[in-house]
Amino acid sequence: MSQLIDYNPLVTVYIPTYNRVKLLERAVNSVLEQTYQNLEVIIVDDCSTDGTEIYLKKLIEKETRVRYFLKEKNLGACNSRNIAIEDAKGLFITGLDDDDYFERNRIELFLNAANNNENEGYYTSTKLKVSEGVVLSPSFLIKFKRSSFKNYKKLLKQNFIGNQVFIKTDILRNSGGFDESFEAWQDLECWYNLMKTQSIKINFIAEATQIIDLSHEHERITEKNIHNVVMAFKLFSQKHKLNKMQRIILQGQLIQYMPKDFSTSRKLLLFLLTRQGFYLKRIFNRSM
Repeated sequence: MSQLIDYNPLVTVYIPTYNRVKLLERAVNSVLEQTYQNLEVIIVDDCSTDGTEIYLKKLIEKETRVRYFLKEKNLGACNSRNIAIEDAKGLFITGLDDDDYFERNRIELFLNAANNNENEGYYTSTKLKVSEGVVLSPSFLIKFKRSSFKNYKKLLKQNFIGNQVFIKTDILRNSGGFDESFEAWQDLECWYNLMKTQSIKINFIAEATQIIDLSHEHERITEKNIHNVVMAFKLFSQKHKLNKMQRIILQGQLIQYMPKDFSTSRKLLLFLLTRQGFYLKRIFNRSM
């Protein structure tokens, strides 16, 4: 184990879950088996009906580092994350979706980085599990495109950060956490708002220590339909009072949601090209 920071801070890892108990077990184990052990795991169950509660009750009998909440109403992953963030006891906090999992050195890597500046945020590259036994590492090009940055407006071009950050709990809590009115782009909006309101830098760590599982049959937490994405674009633009050019830049992110179905694709194209479409070419040629 490499040298850690000269103190032993508690780190909170929050995991929202809903009807994926087998995947949840893998996610939890990947946290409990970290090389850094001063952890608390907060699991928030969004009214599962698949035996998740039974698993959680058995888990806390043998693992004192785990706490859980059972919600009385299904209110989505953002609500679950906020419950955990509000109740977290760790000096630092990070998250994990129940269908993904960590490499064993992830928390240690974050803490070593935070030793340089604990009042900043950190994110890493990710690996992709595409089928059983097949996990793809990020290419050099993907790593090259990622960077550390303080200008939160760069996130309008792309959510470089992804779905998880490592940060002081108070900083994330003071930003307001995840906006539950968003049905898509919750991560993007959370990081944008976090950097905007807390004036912090987000640092990139090239080593990939999180595995995003694309191979299972369950719907991913982050999957949303076109309507929700378009509504998120409009809500984001209004909430953060984006000017015309900023809205155009943010529109560029809608292209990745282009479905194979022609009729639906046509509707999205019309939305992209209406009024502001003349400027779309400038998205990729103009700096923020």
